[in-house]
Amino acid sequence: MKTIPDSGFTYPNLFIRIFLQSLEDVAGENGVKTILNMAGQPNLIGNYPPANMEGLFDVARYSMIMATVDDLYGDKGAQLMATRAGYANFKVAIASMGDPLGVITESFQSKPVVEKMESALAMVRSIITRTKTTSIPRTEDGQFLYAVEHCPVCYGRTTSTPRCFITAGLLQEAIRWATGGLVFDVKQVKARSCGDASCDYVIPLTPNN
Repeated sequence: MKTIPDSGFTYPNLFIRIFLQSLEDVAGENGVKTILNMAGQPNLIGNYPPANMEGLFDVARYSMIMATVDDLYGDKGAQLMATRAGYANFKVAIASMGDPLGVITESFQSKPVVEKMESALAMVRSIITRTKTTSIPRTEDGQFLYAVEHCPVCYGRTTSTPRCFITAGLLQEAIRWATGGLVFDVKQVKARSCGDASCDYVIPLTPNN
């Protein structure tokens, strides 16, 4: 496994912990030990980051773990595992925070679906970047465009196609939570690992269901 130097950019401890725990559900404890050893992160074996939202985990180390999952499980297997981990990341994180958007309130319930979607995406960005965000850009045809400049999933890597499925899963689950169960496709259209300036995700305004 190629060693990626620390980036200086960090990701919340809780998200790393949930990701590793979700890997255990699929690969088992010994499988995760193998992944961490191959990723050059043996210090995490039996020593997962604490369950808090402090950003102390360098994204380069996260990226090496994701690269190892890709290598071991292949394109489809790694995609399924990462997407599932993205769902779990959001569910556990929001459970620890309560209801920061007031989703259960009458005022939030009365908002149009598009506003609920934007609130969810802005909340995720605020939590991860630790910078208050209130709006999300749109594409020329009006879809939401969620861009990640310092991606923790593919930092320092080179891939032939975008592979930041864990982020896509997290965003999809956040929108599902805010809209009362509606499922929207979250499609990654650009990736830093493919030579792009950022990892970009496009979300349509029409749900699948």
